[in-house]
Amino acid sequence: MDKEDSGASASDCRTFYDKENQCECLFNKTGPFWHMYTPGHITGILFTNEEELEFGMNLMGICADRSPKLKIYTFELMNNHLHCILSGERKSCEDLFNRYKTRLQRYLAIQGRVVDMSAFSASLLRIADLNALRSEIVYVNRNGYLVKSSYTPYSYLWGAGYLYFNPLYELLPTTAFNSLPLRDKRNICRSRDVALSARIRVANHMILPSSYCSIKEGESFFRDAHHYFNLLSKNFEAYSEIAKRLKDAVFLSDEEMYSAVQAMCSKSYNLSKPALLPSAAKIDIAKKMRYDYNASNKQIQRILKIDAAIIGSLFPKVM
Repeated sequence: MDKEDSGASASDCRTFYDKENQCECLFNKTGPFWHMYTPGHITGILFTNEEELEFGMNLMGICADRSPKLKIYTFELMNNHLHCILSGERKSCEDLFNRYKTRLQRYLAIQGRVVDMSAFSASLLRIADLNALRSEIVYVNRNGYLVKSSYTPYSYLWGAGYLYFNPLYELLPTTAFNSLPLRDKRNICRSRDVALSARIRVANHMILPSSYCSIKEGESFFRDAHHYFNLLSKNFEAYSEIAKRLKDAVFLSDEEMYSAVQAMCSKSYNLSKPALLPSAAKIDIAKKMRYDYNASNKQIQRILKIDAAIIGSLFPKVM
């Protein structure tokens, strides 16, 4: 019995290392890798409704299709910023973003919206190693669904994160873009220039990210689906560090924030839950929640059960 257990364990170890080596090999022969992002904290609202977000999605498909030297592994559109993980030359990444910004500004102007897009500029963060790439991909894929507690990783559709390890999208009925009537092509592109490659497919008037993003290759940087979902749900400390580096808002779900607070309670006060903290300790924890995790006033109130007036005096809103 002992020998069988030992043999099974050794087999598992070999499988683990084989998978890890495959991931490392893929990383080493691909790249360079980049996290392209725009500063949400100083940019006005870009997308105000689903119609504008739909165009933002289609525009990403158009720009990606016209950037054949780039691979996009994932991206997410938020109402005032975007994140994108890609590989290729830096100049090609910059060209893609500049094309996107120019077309988006033109579209918003046609919609009658005058938007100051001077702060909508892209920064490119070089991704140095495999573990960093994994964390950056998962960070981007988390961004959308953490905005609202009603979202899941599969219900936030304004990006490519919902495609990761999701076989259901392959069952979605799609249409080749080039088979559409000219009027439909122009409605999707919002332009007379409707030239796109044969790979582009659409569903419900939206260009599908699966037709221009390297989803399968992106998945291959993870050992398997279990590895990916473990990082998606349990590695929130790493994503807080990424957010600080990008000067991005840190969005942790209440469950993740509560786990972080529990760890603080145990480490600093030897208590199992925040409800047991004395008032002074709650104030100290509230400050850590705000400055280390960018928790909102309402989130602090929900988790620590502190009076709203006290939280407001600690963290007054900047007018």
